[in-house]
Amino acid sequence: MDAVEIELVAREVDALLLDLEAERARHVAGLEAEPALARLFAARSRAAHRETVAALRDAGREDLAARAAALRAERAQAADEEAWRAAESVASGAGPDGLAPLAVLERAALHEPDRGRRLAFARAAEAALGPAASLREAAVEQRARAGAEVGVAPDWRIVVEGDAVLAASDDPYRDVLAFRARHDLALSPAPQGDLHRADLLHLARLARWDGLFRAGMLPLALKLTLEPLGLDAGRLRIDDAERPAKWPGVHVLGARIIFGARGGAGDWQDLLEGAGRALAGASTPPHRRDPVFGAALGELLGSLVLEPRWLAERADVDRRHAPDLIRDLALRRLLSLRARAAALRVATEVTRGLSGAAWREGYRDALTAATGAIWEGVRAARDADAAGHASALVGAGAGERLRDEVRERFDEDWWRNPRTASFLAGLLAAGRLPDAAGDASPARAAAALAARLEGKA
Repeated sequence: MDAVEIELVAREVDALLLDLEAERARHVAGLEAEPALARLFAARSRAAHRETVAALRDAGREDLAARAAALRAERAQAADEEAWRAAESVASGAGPDGLAPLAVLERAALHEPDRGRRLAFARAAEAALGPAASLREAAVEQRARAGAEVGVAPDWRIVVEGDAVLAASDDPYRDVLAFRARHDLALSPAPQGDLHRADLLHLARLARWDGLFRAGMLPLALKLTLEPLGLDAGRLRIDDAERPAKWPGVHVLGARIIFGARGGAGDWQDLLEGAGRALAGASTPPHRRDPVFGAALGELLGSLVLEPRWLAERADVDRRHAPDLIRDLALRRLLSLRARAAALRVATEVTRGLSGAAWREGYRDALTAATGAIWEGVRAARDADAAGHASALVGAGAGERLRDEVRERFDEDWWRNPRTASFLAGLLAAGRLPDAAGDASPARAAAALAARLEGKA
């Protein structure tokens, strides 16, 4: 394969990736109940063909070959993915207020203060998810088989680093979680206690801080944060409209952000982090995107909610309240990292043949042990993106090192320093992190958050 052919393949890969992002975004946004993915692969079959992968490797373009190999694996499960997405779109369950769509049940469980009703919403969501979960498991297994055929191999080194995340943060996480669960919910973490996933997510919503994080102020806070840093918010395509079938939370697909508001401080934390990933995605052709760079930039921007001065300027947080708020936000972020680390190991085991009841049981046990809350095994396939978990964990460590670098170069309030803008512009232009000395392991990010829980940072 000569240089001209390689360029043509790169353009084909870019076009297919953009088409897939757009179609999946429409589904996540609740606009398209039955996305059509197989036809997109058929229209650009060369970008997801095993012969293309082999030719690129022979030409020494391992980076582009890896993109094509991943697309080949996705192509093999496209029909199954269409099926589970369609099934989730129509999934519904009988909650305490009657029959309701899956997304509505999940949002209701998150906000419900009464524990009996909260668990009833969670049980209804679990039952509603069942049919789609079986279809999604089939898709994941098919993708794993197809990936193995084109040399997509799991990175066990990152799995081990994920285990280190758990070890580096275990005691502080459990101590603070036990206090908050007892104080706010009169519950104790698992395995000794009866804290369920729905309880944990309700706790992590940080409802007691809602008065400070008003939804109407979030777009302005985002704009006022990005502009001094030279980051063009206009490049972001944020869909924040409310729709019944929209997925809750922040979901980044390339330069798109699908934002299903859940309310409160978590929305601010997640949208800042998502903005970093989306800005990285918008700055580089799809085949050249580095997901670790995007995750690191997201980690840097998301860390602003842990800065007392930023909180005072953007959310009017009194400095007397800042330590407690920062501890709560650090606990929420650490929960996310620990859940990813546990899910990564299970998702990687799936590539080696873990399936069926053993997959669900392994996932339930791993997530329960990592988070201190009783998890539902039916969610295993929702958490089976091993590559996504790996990028997020590695990016968290790289982002923590990047945060140390900007603090050293531009002072503790680096987001207010005009010189930071040119530094970030250089990163976005390069589309990758600079070579730097120092620890960039995921465990470093976990340890930094654990230090905040202990009041040491």
